[in-house]
This record gives sequence, structure tokens and C-alpha cells, in this order.
Amino acid sequence: MERKEFLKSIGAAAALAVTFSCLGACSQAEDFTAPDVITPDPETGALFTIDLSASSSSELQNNGGYLILNNIVVAKNNSGNYVAATVVCSHEQKKDVIFRSNEFYCTAHGARFDLNGKGLNNDGSNGLKIYGTSLNGTILSITN
Repeated sequence: MERKEFLKSIGAAAALAVTFSCLGACSQAEDFTAPDVITPDPETGALFTIDLSASSSSELQNNGGYLILNNIVVAKNNSGNYVAATVVCSHEQKKDVIFRSNEFYCTAHGARFDLNGKGLNNDGSNGLKIYGTSLNGTILSITN
């Protein structure tokens, strides 16, 4: 076997090994379902739900805590109610909105929004998309 043929045969074998290992990993990733986030439910209209008893949602146990899922900031406000808004700031369409001091805040330029999405400063003047929330036991639903 010449050197060129040998290199080709090794290249094909390596590509085959990488392909099979990648396919195996990909199928495992597709089968994984996070226990705390459930996919959209056409029956209830929920975009997704969060199991508040799961350790991964522990940030939502305390007033002022928040987490970001599916490009939505989900928070527990200072009154103990759950609120949700898009992470996409209306000022420059950056995905930098968080929950801070009982309001939604864009870390990119300082745009501020109240819990209803109304802008609280010039950078927030275009408002922010707000999502509905409802609680049933320990399951928090996020809706359009």
C-alpha cells in the first residue's frame, strides 16, 4: 500500500469513528428532558412550565430571584408574584434583560421597565414584551 492510499484509508476510518461517536452523543442529547422545564402544552396554552420544587428552579423561591429560560426572564417579584418578560430589550434588540430591584433591566444600556413592560427611562421607552404566568401547585406556567 502506498503512503497516499494509507492516509486515505486512515482518514476514512477516523471520519467513520467520529461520525458514530457524534451520532451516539446527539441521540442522547435529544432524548434528555430537563425535569424542571416542560415543553409547550397546546391544551393549556403554556409556552413552557417550570416545576418550582426542582432544585434547578431554586432561584424562584425567594422574592427578587429570577432565571432565564427560552429567552424569557421569569422572576418572583417583591410581592411574591411570578412575572415574566422577554430577554430581548426593545432599545437595541440585545438579549440582556434581567430582573433587578423589582423591575426588568437591560444590562447592555440600562433600559428599565416596570412589571407591566412600560419603559421607566428613555432607553426603555419602547416597552418590553410581558408574558402571562399562572401557578398550579408547584407548576408555574408561562403563557403568551
